[in-house]
Amino acid sequence: MSADRCCGRLWTVMVLVMQTDALFWDSLVFDGIDDVDVEALTAAFGTVEVVARGRAAGAACPDCGRFSDRVHDRYQRRLKDLPLAELGFVIRLTVRRFICGAANCPRRTFAEPFYRLAAPHARFTIRLNHALERVGLALAGRAGARLAAQLGFRRGNPHHPERAQLIHRY
Repeated sequence: MSADRCCGRLWTVMVLVMQTDALFWDSLVFDGIDDVDVEALTAAFGTVEVVARGRAAGAACPDCGRFSDRVHDRYQRRLKDLPLAELGFVIRLTVRRFICGAANCPRRTFAEPFYRLAAPHARFTIRLNHALERVGLALAGRAGARLAAQLGFRRGNPHHPERAQLIHRY
């Protein structure tokens, strides 16, 4: 527990680090999605964050199709997902970049794909994107934004109203 100042107010911060039962979280969050291993889980500021990484040995180059297991580097993707028990839910995914070994392939490196979890470069999971599309198609505009807020589809810190913003995707 720590104390921080923000906007002239003193906030007490409690971060809960939970032990991960990989089988439980894999089945709850990543059931039927991609080969993903859960490494850690934290809950703070009304948000649950799962730290995960791919477990595949390698991937096929999207241009030439050649399989590669040579890792060039890694980077983090932060994906918002559907709320969990009225808490925001974020997946911090470590993505590997592989080296394509084909001499005639124009692509030298490529990212590990997670097609069933999120589209390339997306900030939302496919599940959250589908839910927002349904709300947007059904209600549109401000009514859709109000319903999305009631369903917990927020961006920012919901306990800090000055920073909380609705996700406007429609």
